[in-house]
Formats: sequence, C-alpha cells, structure tokens
Amino acid sequence: MRRIHLLGLAALGLLAARPAHAADALHEALGRLQARYEATRTFRAEFHQTVESPTLAGAIESHGRVAFEKPSRMRWDYDPPDRQTIVGDGQTLWIYQPDQKQVIKSPLGEAFQASTPVTFLGGLGRLDQEFDATLERDEPTRWVLRLVPRNDRGIGMLTLTVRKADAGVEEAAVRDPLGTVTRIRFSDEQRNVPLAPSLFQFTPPPGVDVVRPPAS
Repeated sequence: MRRIHLLGLAALGLLAARPAHAADALHEALGRLQARYEATRTFRAEFHQTVESPTLAGAIESHGRVAFEKPSRMRWDYDPPDRQTIVGDGQTLWIYQPDQKQVIKSPLGEAFQASTPVTFLGGLGRLDQEFDATLERDEPTRWVLRLVPRNDRGIGMLTLTVRKADAGVEEAAVRDPLGTVTRIRFSDEQRNVPLAPSLFQFTPPPGVDVVRPPAS
C-alpha cells in the first residue's frame, strides 16, 4: 500500500545570515503559512509524486489530482499505470486499488493524526504546537522549512518549500526513519472553490474485496 506522505527539500543557506535575521524569517514564514491554511476552506491541485528509497533501484514516479475540504475530507486520484483512489469522507479512509480489485478501509483518525503532513495540508494542524521548526533556506522567492513532529509516531522529518508571494506550499517532502523520501509537487492550485460533496464519498465497487487492517 502506497503511504501517503505529504512532503520538500533543503540545502543552500545565506552567506552571512545572522541568528536574529534567521529567527525573524522563520517566524514570518511559519506565521504566513499558518494563516494561509487557516483561511483555506478547500484546496485542489495537480500533483507529481516521487518516492526514493535505499531499497529501490530507482525513483518511483506518479501523478494525479488531490482535493481537501475542511475539516477532514480529502481525495487523491492517481493516474495510470499505477491507478489508485484514496478518499477520506470525514469518518473513514478508503484506499481503492482497482488493479488488485481491493479496497482498504480504516478509521480516518488513524490517517489524520494531528502531527502528520496530511492533516496540516488539510488545514487541521498547528505548526507551532505540533512541530519543531527550523529554516533550512531563505531564498529570494521561497522559504524551505524543516519540521520535526514533537510526538513522533514514526513519521520522520517533513520539509516544506513555501512561496513567499502567497505562502503556498510548492513542494512537500517526508523522510521516514528508514530513509525513504517521498516528494510531492503541486501545480494548478485552486483554493476556496466549491467542491462537490460526491468527491469525498466512496462506495466499494461490486466484486472487490474490502480489507480492514488489524487494530494497532
């Protein structure tokens, strides 16, 4: 099962950044990013996902469309050849894998933990409460933030590349404890647009197996 990781990278550093300047930039970046997502009711975009792992011979790439609606609804549609549909309807998380004729069903709360990248992208998280944040880079047009969950549930490190122009997330990346890095870049973003309720509803198609993961 492909894990959902909502993800960004980091590595430049200003030539002579003074600690006071870095602290001010971090405060501004976190404040603007939090304010943007508090003001976001709905979000949809195209995405391109890349997964790299020490156990893989090469990167795995996929793409599709994603949508979120507060407080806890989301949908990911992955295009062929690796088709998959992931729907969070407010109570249940559905992961439909048509090529395997299988639907994985689990409580949405297990996916929407407060300190996961997915929940923050959906407008549910609080950066200042859930993460220890550092400023990796302060570029002319973007910030790169490294976020480490304070209550780490094996999530790893989250890195966000944030545009200064509108405080939107350009790229999100997660590095898990095993060294797997999942990156998602967004394009054609739309915020606060009407989304059909049916987008966040899912009924298993006839003839597919519905699998429930064992309780943790």
